[in-house]
Amino acid sequence: MKQQHGKKMIIELDQSVYEEFKEYCTDVDIEQSEFMSEVVQCFMKDMMNKMDAMRKGYEEMGHINLEICSEFDGCESEVHSHV
Repeated sequence: MKQQHGKKMIIELDQSVYEEFKEYCTDVDIEQSEFMSEVVQCFMKDMMNKMDAMRKGYEEMGHINLEICSEFDGCESEVHSHV
């Protein structure tokens, strides 16, 4: 089995945020590093979901824009014939 090695990261928190963080970890009996790992994983998953939703939205709008443009092809051709 392959052993996983974690990477260390140093972050700065406001004192009040750090105190709440420590208190939460103590209250729920979780290691601070484990909690931070879970928080980062949740954040990354949420951001990826948002990016996927935006990507899908842009793709859908692209198709709608093409449909709108194609509906006006006849009008554009007619205008060019009168110029």
